[in-house]
Amino acid sequence: MTKRIFSLALLLALLAAAPALAAPPVVTPQGGALSLYSPAPRYQIFQAPRPYGGMLMMDTKTGQSWQRIIVNTPQGIQIRWLKLPQVEGINEGETILWN
Repeated sequence: MTKRIFSLALLLALLAAAPALAAPPVVTPQGGALSLYSPAPRYQIFQAPRPYGGMLMMDTKTGQSWQRIIVNTPQGIQIRWLKLPQVEGINEGETILWN
C-alpha cells in the first residue's frame, strides 16, 4: 500500500512541475526586477587596440592608469606596469581624434 501512495505522490509531483518546465523563459527588460547591481572592482583591466594600447589597468577610485609593457633585460624578459600621465586638458590648437 505504501508503494502505491509513494508512486501516486511522485506522479502528482511530476505532473505539477510539467507546466513550469514547458513554459518559455521569463525575459525581463534591462533594469527590471531581476537585474543585479554591484560596484565596479577597484582595478579594471582593458585590452585596447594597437598601436596605442595593449593591456591597460585603471584604478577606479583614483583614476590612475597603467600600461603593461614587456621589457627585455639582461636577466630576461620582464612584464612591468608603466604609469600613464593624466591629461588635465587640451591645449589651444589641439584636436581630439576619436577613433
